Amino acid sequence: MKATVLFIDDDPFMLKALERIARMLRPDWRVLTCAEPKVWQAACMDVQPDIVFCDFLMPGCKGDKVLAECRAMFPNCLRVLLTGDLSEEIISDASHDAHFVLSKPFQNADIESVFVALSRLLSFNLPDALRAQLTSGLRLPCLPLIARKVRAKVRQPEVNIHEIAVVISQDTVISARLVQLANSAFLGFKHPTHSLAVCLMRLGTSLVEVIVTAMALESHLPEHAHYRAANEKAFQQATISQVLSEAQGLCHDEQEKIFTAAILSGLGRLAALALKDQHVQLPDLLSGIKTEALLSWYLLTSWGYEEDIIQLILDSTNDNYLQQDESALILALSGYLVDGISDEYFRNLIAKLPDNALKKTLKEWPN
Repeated sequence: MKATVLFIDDDPFMLKALERIARMLRPDWRVLTCAEPKVWQAACMDVQPDIVFCDFLMPGCKGDKVLAECRAMFPNCLRVLLTGDLSEEIISDASHDAHFVLSKPFQNADIESVFVALSRLLSFNLPDALRAQLTSGLRLPCLPLIARKVRAKVRQPEVNIHEIAVVISQDTVISARLVQLANSAFLGFKHPTHSLAVCLMRLGTSLVEVIVTAMALESHLPEHAHYRAANEKAFQQATISQVLSEAQGLCHDEQEKIFTAAILSGLGRLAALALKDQHVQLPDLLSGIKTEALLSWYLLTSWGYEEDIIQLILDSTNDNYLQQDESALILALSGYLVDGISDEYFRNLIAKLPDNALKKTLKEWPN
């Protein structure tokens, strides 16, 4: 699907470089440039951009303010802030108006990841009003700074657990949660450890990245008990999915994928609560998909998460999930067990399953 890209930067050399990268990565997309940030609107008088990239520090104005204007004028567009300063203050200032914050110097792969996210959002074919509400109505932060730092460390060619531990140790709440999980017998850990680095090795870097993301988002929201409860529910679903995955005999990689999806599905719960607190009312279903799942999809896509995880979350809310793969089934069942369903519905649900270890586990599940 073709898209229109707008780059805003007072540096003509940077503009040329960005335009060259965009045309190389997406030769069929329309690329607009603007070297006058105070009058950026003139660059798109006759066209609506699907995505806007803007430098942060420019003479006479700052990029977050320009993106706020973009948000008001083009509520459907994605917004990307380019900056050499990734301090907490900059991330906080950009949080309401930028979906992505790219650090300078950036690589072609950084631009590509944003383009992939945009393509996914456009291909979903949401109604314009709903897309605008999700793109500009959600007053939620972009990916929090500690999550960005952990993601960058995790995705280096040579991962250094101790460097990741140093980053995470700056947040005592997240550190404590990781230590708790790494010492959980429920997850199969029998010998306690208080070393954060050992805990990270036990959990694995992929799970650590996901847990940090979920907890960092909660910490950026107002301090209400229902946000903590929503996040706790996601962790409960993840641990239940682990038990069900083992009963189903799924491989380790698939178990980890479901565990990850369960935690990340909690982002939709957090987003739904945040919308409610902002007095935005949404129905239970949006475009035929459960609202919380759609909100998870939006956030994760906007943050550049892997498509297979996002698709698994959507599949698990499909009424026909029993005809889908085992992973969607496990994720759906663990969600039912956490959210609570009637005894009659639960019995009917179990009756539809084939006779195997999973069915036996569910029959023995405490009410």
